[in-house]
Amino acid sequence: MKFNRIAIIAILAILTVVLAGSVSAFDLGFLSGGDSEPQEITVGGIDFSIPAGFNENEEYKMVNEKSNTSGIDYYMSSAGFEDDSKQKAIYILVGDYDEYNVTDEIIEYVLDDMDYEKKTINDHNGYLVQESSSSSSSLMAVEEPVYMFVYEQNGDLVFIGATDESYFSDVIIE
Repeated sequence: MKFNRIAIIAILAILTVVLAGSVSAFDLGFLSGGDSEPQEITVGGIDFSIPAGFNENEEYKMVNEKSNTSGIDYYMSSAGFEDDSKQKAIYILVGDYDEYNVTDEIIEYVLDDMDYEKKTINDHNGYLVQESSSSSSSLMAVEEPVYMFVYEQNGDLVFIGATDESYFSDVIIE
């Protein structure tokens, strides 16, 4: 299948940033008193639900931050959450590629070298990846393993990282 190489390069740029750990969203260390009720949030125009017991760290929030790769503008929005113990974490990133739509085929192509499992969570078809924190591609500075779920919604790339795979069904809204 033929894909727009520029669009793939732009998608790789976001995934590289996320997977390389330069978005170290969970070396937080100063949160206290996680919310006692689930929180409804919107990241990049997509709604999510954060389980009770997590607080957002504003330091890692991005709202439509513009980047450019190979002549393609894209916009990243993100939010990071951690519990009081600093051992449980959730990170959400949404990449909007303007006129280019992310597809499942493009995500599969980009993840080709990774060990992933196709999975459906709350009616969203995506790709589950498990990484160990000892890996150089680990996102979070917490104990291993780290789980990532990557999918397409409304043509945007959605990336969720978490310390527990079960969080995905709480975070992703049908």
